[in-house]
Amino acid sequence: MTLLWATLLLACGPSPEDVAAQLASENPAVREDTARRARNFNSPVVIEGLIRALDDPSEQVRLNAIASLIALDARDAVPKLASMITADPSPDVRREAIDALGRMPDPRGVDPIVSLLEETADTRPPLNAIWAAGQLGDMKALPVLTRLRESSDPYVSYNANQALRRIRPATGG
Repeated sequence: MTLLWATLLLACGPSPEDVAAQLASENPAVREDTARRARNFNSPVVIEGLIRALDDPSEQVRLNAIASLIALDARDAVPKLASMITADPSPDVRREAIDALGRMPDPRGVDPIVSLLEETADTRPPLNAIWAAGQLGDMKALPVLTRLRESSDPYVSYNANQALRRIRPATGG
């Protein structure tokens, strides 16, 4: 009998529509918690809610939404994540958006990562952007990574070399 009640309680969890609604709650604590738990709901309505949560005023909500989108491999979020790598006011959120683009290899993430590396090549490019370029493995990153390989900063040079090892020419089919 206890097993029956436990099963019924689990079946009574929130629906994807409930999760999406909680992501838009007026209460920031609810939005933060929901953005973290949303990774357990692989549903288009939840993914749409998480993408909207990337504009949340709370930095923690945005960070949790990014983590959930990565866990869900929600590639529909790539265009928004790409815009966040330079536009978000939080350095932590920008860093996590870059990581997300590297973890969800989608061709739409290549140009923004390459542009970021080109813009920062003469200063100190984010090491995770170099990593993401390697993860994406697109030949478009080859010129900037080759340039970064010659950096006097040993961390930049090392990471550029590692990323270059992952770049592969497209194979014809």
